[in-house]
Amino acid sequence: MRCFLAFEIPADVKECLAGVSRAMAKTMPGVRWVKPEGQHITIHFFGEISEEKVEEIQDVLKGCGPYEKVMASLKAVDAFPGKKRPRVIVATLDEGVDIIRSIYHDIVDRLTALGYEEEKRGYTPHITFGRMKIPAPILERDIVRLECPRFAIDRIVFFKSILGREGATYEPLFTVHFKAVPQP
Repeated sequence: MRCFLAFEIPADVKECLAGVSRAMAKTMPGVRWVKPEGQHITIHFFGEISEEKVEEIQDVLKGCGPYEKVMASLKAVDAFPGKKRPRVIVATLDEGVDIIRSIYHDIVDRLTALGYEEEKRGYTPHITFGRMKIPAPILERDIVRLECPRFAIDRIVFFKSILGREGATYEPLFTVHFKAVPQP
């Protein structure tokens, strides 16, 4: 099965990005916009793995943390690998990036012990919300300002990715919940 691990984001942030997608779609043809239910912050894409590997990964993740929830905010619309020839349109993060990277490195260190390779390009936490059908430059006039609410990341989800005609759908296989931060 095709699987990946991701930080889940709240529904109100997903809806905010859906609004940004609708606004940008008016001036940007040739983009397949990611549906809200498909938005997340990827930690690691495994590709095709067996059920035994899923269980092995779940056992490793039980030993992680416990992590405290992370307060985060979105910074801006950007593109990877760049705005001149983008493949994906993303929302970059502002607040919470250092903590998210720390959790990422903790998890990836444990996964590399199982034989999985770390991403060679370095880790930039982001939410993909558009995929270019044909790479074409993104002009500044086409970019909508992000005004999404600040949000809490309180769990990691291991997803099964099911490819279909309308794109991928994601089925959660297991969740690692973060501990609540005590209120003063």
